[in-house]
Amino acid sequence: MNESNDSLALKQESLNDYLSLIRFKFHTNFAFVVLGAISFAEKIDASLFASLVVLYFSFNVCLYGGIYTVNAITDLEKDAKHPLKKNRPLPSGRISKSAAATLAISLISIGTAIGFLYFGLQIGGIYLTFVAINLFYSLIARNIPYLELFVNATTMPLRLLMGTLVVANDRMPVLLMFAAFCTGIGFLAVRRIVEKDVAGWGEGRPALKSYQGGIMTWLQIVFFAGLMLAFKFDPLLDRSWIAYTIMLTYYVIFCLGMHVFKPIRVYWRQIYGS
Repeated sequence: MNESNDSLALKQESLNDYLSLIRFKFHTNFAFVVLGAISFAEKIDASLFASLVVLYFSFNVCLYGGIYTVNAITDLEKDAKHPLKKNRPLPSGRISKSAAATLAISLISIGTAIGFLYFGLQIGGIYLTFVAINLFYSLIARNIPYLELFVNATTMPLRLLMGTLVVANDRMPVLLMFAAFCTGIGFLAVRRIVEKDVAGWGEGRPALKSYQGGIMTWLQIVFFAGLMLAFKFDPLLDRSWIAYTIMLTYYVIFCLGMHVFKPIRVYWRQIYGS
């Protein structure tokens, strides 16, 4: 009986390790997709909800789960030197590189197939664009100061555009996409600030050493101004005001607020340290 329980516990631990590669705690960025959809949907009904569920599964769980797994493979040596990340499944050896690679290829293939088959060429093409952006980031941009930040942030407006295309394939909300990019910069700057807080967290990220003084805080302020300008001058504000309200509120509380309220800064350390 004890052997059976031990075997079950090991299987559960192994399953949890594989699920951790999908990084569910970062799936809150799907909110940009939802914001794009609800901003331009003629009506919010069961059909829209079903489309968003399929999009979430194929994009966040499958496609991005595969991308996160690729990142875990490419970050293996760096994570092994990190005081906390060394306990993750790959650097700890609980999952092999070959098993992780198989998972990544499978997830990306399934997600992309669903994207093309269910949503068509436009959204399927965006799926491939995400793969290309992440490969460019992993192979080239990640070690180049500021470029790594801006390349990462381009995924935010693409998410918003994808949500828009689910309900209105003739809309290109340019200023709202720019606002999403600004929000992305503010969000990504948070991670760089937190990684510089604790000795050893920035190991393996050469670009981090170039962000001296309060440059990340100034970037947050500048791009918050960009977000405000987009909000003021967007001709589609009658449709997208909810999206702007949410992005502005998020930016003030979780991006700028980390400089004022210690619990928010601690929260981000917990998110990025595990």
